[in-house]
Amino acid sequence: MAADLKPDDLPDEQAHTISELIDDLHFDELPEQMMGDSNMPDQFIYTITVETDNGKHTVTTGDSSAPEKMQELIQLLNRLARTQKK
Repeated sequence: MAADLKPDDLPDEQAHTISELIDDLHFDELPEQMMGDSNMPDQFIYTITVETDNGKHTVTTGDSSAPEKMQELIQLLNRLARTQKK
C-alpha cells in the first residue's frame, strides 16, 4: 500500500499529530535503514519519506525494529492511507 499525504489535505488535528511525531522522532536525523532483525517472519516493511522546505528524508523500518514513536506514526499513516484509498 502506498499513499501520498499532504498536511494541507488533512484535518488540522491529524496534521498536527503527524508533525509532532515527526518532530519527536527527529525524523531527519534517523538512519535510512532501521531494520534490526530482518529474519523475522511475516514482518511488514515500511518506507516513510518526509519532504520539507529543507529537503527530503526517507527511512525504512520493520515491525520489530521501529521505535515506539515510529510505530505510532506508522499506525496513523496506515489508517490515513486506508481512508485515502476508499
